[in-house]
Amino acid sequence: MRGKVVIGASVVAMAVAGTVLAVVLPGQNQQPQPPARASKRPQSASTEPAEINKAALAALAPRRLRVVSDKGAAVTVQWTLPAKTRRYPLVLQREPADGQQLMTMEAGATSARVLGLDPDTGYCFLVGAALEISQKSTVAWSKPHCIRGAVSR
Repeated sequence: MRGKVVIGASVVAMAVAGTVLAVVLPGQNQQPQPPARASKRPQSASTEPAEINKAALAALAPRRLRVVSDKGAAVTVQWTLPAKTRRYPLVLQREPADGQQLMTMEAGATSARVLGLDPDTGYCFLVGAALEISQKSTVAWSKPHCIRGAVSR
């Protein structure tokens, strides 16, 4: 089956929060932080993080996503990361999802093997760096890479 594939990044961004937290945070070994000292400076009333603009997202997005091996039911994808992006957890999205739309990866990863694909189906892939994990997660997405006649829209 070959045809157009639609990748829904806004829906995925909401799914990223739960997925990345469940996989990434338990594996982190954070050192205890010393108690904060009282500050004489007034704190901002808003605890919301600053919104990341489009230029910053583009600068942090994974680059040169490509499929380096296509064995039908399994493909290997590779990409490069800007230096500042290497500290963020990553997600790989594929469409059609075939039951597993997101795959989580550790910070700094530059390749992934995707299993369980239908050899007769076209797929599109995206890699994203999870910059902020919250109810409105922010993900810096790569440009899509499609195989087997699939088209991203």
